[in-house]
Amino acid sequence: MRHILYRIHFAGFYLYGGNLRYMELLKTDKSSGYAKIKIENKDDLWFLKDFVLPGDSVRKFTQRTKLDGREKKSLKLTIQVEKIEYQNERLRLTGEIKKGGEDIELGYHTLNVTPDEEIELRRKDFTKRMWEELEEREHKKSYKVLIALIEKENADFYMIEESGITDLAKIDSQISGKMYETDKTSKDEFYKEIASVVERYSEKGLQNIILAGPGFHKENVKKLVDEKNLSSKIFAQDTSVTGRTGLNEAIKRGALKKVVESTRIERESELVEEFLEELRKDGKATYGEEEVESLAEKGAIKKLLITQKQYREKTELAQKVERMGGETEIIHTDNEQGQRLENFSGIAAILRYNP
Repeated sequence: MRHILYRIHFAGFYLYGGNLRYMELLKTDKSSGYAKIKIENKDDLWFLKDFVLPGDSVRKFTQRTKLDGREKKSLKLTIQVEKIEYQNERLRLTGEIKKGGEDIELGYHTLNVTPDEEIELRRKDFTKRMWEELEEREHKKSYKVLIALIEKENADFYMIEESGITDLAKIDSQISGKMYETDKTSKDEFYKEIASVVERYSEKGLQNIILAGPGFHKENVKKLVDEKNLSSKIFAQDTSVTGRTGLNEAIKRGALKKVVESTRIERESELVEEFLEELRKDGKATYGEEEVESLAEKGAIKKLLITQKQYREKTELAQKVERMGGETEIIHTDNEQGQRLENFSGIAAILRYNP
């Protein structure tokens, strides 16, 4: 009997059971641009990394060295944000201390923000759209979708959530094509190995699973999983290839719509596709900072598409579009369509009319 040699790699990943609440607005004062925010999970931190802007004042509990230099003191500090970083599932906000205790060192400080903490945010120019973003966020639920891209000799697993895509695992059967076609035992073992990974995540509480790829392999795995009567929602999606390219194809074909009502990645992909389609037919679309800025002045922009990096540097452009009745859509570059927008300078617009 021939044995399959499996090469399996799992990236570190932690599953939470059930749906997660997004952040909670504990207190707001729109007249003064103030919001007290309770952070629930890492997706909140991922959202705030784009929402918090340089110049904002942020206040939270932290530790700071006392003037005598001998020990640290726990207290609330207010900083004026200059640098924003998202790393290792925490948000790092760095800036000059504007308010704190009298017995601590002044200067610059970094606030480390993690889940299950509170921050107080103040902003001078808090637009109507910014308030809407916060309020919309409060009423959303997080999601996690496991996608397995399966072909005859290997399977790639990805986890999709609001904060992006994680390369989760890979199974490589190392079977030659000719022998694979004739060795039914080896094929069955390969399918069972994939099914066991799916079952493992379902047992941990994951509810949304998609099996994708070319040919019949995903269907064979689905039959094995279905026999277990798992509570997860498991769907099949055809793609022409596997890997990252197959993942992008599955998203473009609406795979995520099968398991969740709407997702950030899918929405952003659809917006970029809409922009590219208008551009292809010489329609209501343009790109580039100078051109978009000019049309924003005229109120011609219906939707501003801007990468997270450009948004942080061109906040005034986004505010101008919104004042003229347009919408700002931040597009992230963790997927294929976001990278395509970056190739168009990271700033593009869908127009109300063709000037």
